[in-house]
Amino acid sequence: MNLKELSSDGKVAYLIKPILKVLQEAGGQLERSEIKERIADLDDQIAEFAESVKKSKKTGNSYKEFNFKFNFAIKDLFFNDLLTYTNSSPITLTEKGLYLEIDTLDVQKDIIETSKKHWDELSKNNKKNKIVDVSNSEEETQAEEKLKDDFKEMLLASIAKMTSKKFEAFSRALLNRMGVEFTEKGVQISNDGGIDGYGYHVDANDFRTTRVVIQCKRYNVAPVTEPEINQFLGAMNKYQADYGVFITNGRFTNSARIAAREGSPITLIDGNDLVKLVIKYELYITPVKTYVLDEFYNSEE
Repeated sequence: MNLKELSSDGKVAYLIKPILKVLQEAGGQLERSEIKERIADLDDQIAEFAESVKKSKKTGNSYKEFNFKFNFAIKDLFFNDLLTYTNSSPITLTEKGLYLEIDTLDVQKDIIETSKKHWDELSKNNKKNKIVDVSNSEEETQAEEKLKDDFKEMLLASIAKMTSKKFEAFSRALLNRMGVEFTEKGVQISNDGGIDGYGYHVDANDFRTTRVVIQCKRYNVAPVTEPEINQFLGAMNKYQADYGVFITNGRFTNSARIAAREGSPITLIDGNDLVKLVIKYELYITPVKTYVLDEFYNSEE
């Protein structure tokens, strides 16, 4: 089944089971951004769809169709009492959603078809009241997501323009913030066997020191594949590393993620992870504080 060739409803239906799967695996609760990242990790087609950008014929503005289909899928699951959400809390499975047998679920019959009456009702209310069906909380959620998406795209676009040498320096700076101390040996072997850094991580809690090697791949089109992970595993064994860190500004294929879990420990950091880590450690960024009016100012009383 080719996701890109599916109808509009087909694309929404394609996302339903992966969304339920990652929520159940997480114990029933995740942020929207976490769900998006995890379903992309599960399926290479979803990963490609999530990064695909289209241009509106009416406005000329760029947009990601994936974000619309994802929100429709969440709404369909909400209509069927499988999950709940508010602006201030993560998306949470109901008891019905938590114990649902996903493998036997008929998405078209049990989700898409049963949701149509809710969409029709919303459409009638919109025409009657001449308003757009978006609550204040959903407007705020979408606005917040757009800000995050804009920053993510700006950051990843800047990283994509880096030279390989600068990306290696950026990756080392990030790992250094995370507690890895690199040695001169890391520089000397940077072109040997797929290793871009060699260092040590000291765990202050149990006084344990571990050997760490890193690999950096600045890819602007192709994802990191399983053979590259296997090559990195060989390099890790050569330098007797306790674990490795593979960093890319792009993504890892599903088979690459599986390979990383089956051999020696490898931490995978993709473009989404880079954005979160740059924000967490404020690496080469300046936080800006903004304000939002409380409901008090919107009241007519």
